[in-house]
Amino acid sequence: MKFIFVFLFLLCLESPIFSNNLDKEIETFILNNPEVILKSLENYEIQREKEENDKAKKKVKSLNNLIYDDSNGLYTGKKNSKSSIVKFSDYNCSYCKKAHRDILRIKKNFPNVKIIYKNFPILSPLSEKLARISYFIANDDNKKFNIFNDKLLQNSKPLNENKIKEILIDLNYDYENMEKEIKKDFITNLLNKDLELAKNLELRGTPVFIINDEIFFGYIGYDAIVENLRN
Repeated sequence: MKFIFVFLFLLCLESPIFSNNLDKEIETFILNNPEVILKSLENYEIQREKEENDKAKKKVKSLNNLIYDDSNGLYTGKKNSKSSIVKFSDYNCSYCKKAHRDILRIKKNFPNVKIIYKNFPILSPLSEKLARISYFIANDDNKKFNIFNDKLLQNSKPLNENKIKEILIDLNYDYENMEKEIKKDFITNLLNKDLELAKNLELRGTPVFIINDEIFFGYIGYDAIVENLRN
């Protein structure tokens, strides 16, 4: 991308209009030293990235109470843990499933870290349905939620109604009754709360991690999670 900018800039330099308005010495210098433009672009990108990161940090801090709120039961680990990882995900997102393998390693190697889950169902109506079910189960039994959550995110095949029904039956839930329960207002309110938080954080995809008030977009891998957890 940088080289495209340089190329276009040099084309402008070759145009009569531009050349007539530019001091010859400056024009010659830039033409003979295109690395100056490259360096300028690099500095601009670094500055822009820093500004975006600073903006994201301020936004995360301003929304801390909502981000680290686990009152809906969507968490694993010790409730009063001082160290937390927040993960926004969609149950049909392949990278969310890949990231869950990293989360399982975190749970094993860092037992004092709490994982807080936020639903951001953007891929399909089934994604929203699964999110609604997760709220219902978490409100009923946190342990059952974690089993449900693990089963969905460890399932490599596309999820469907039969698979969902199978998991719910294993957890002693009535599938037909669940269809009614997840349409209740309190479930809708929990979903809207997560969606509103995602909107305020300007999220556009999944997964998204928040670790020590730093926000990370997309799949980042186990090592990156650990590194930022220790910072």
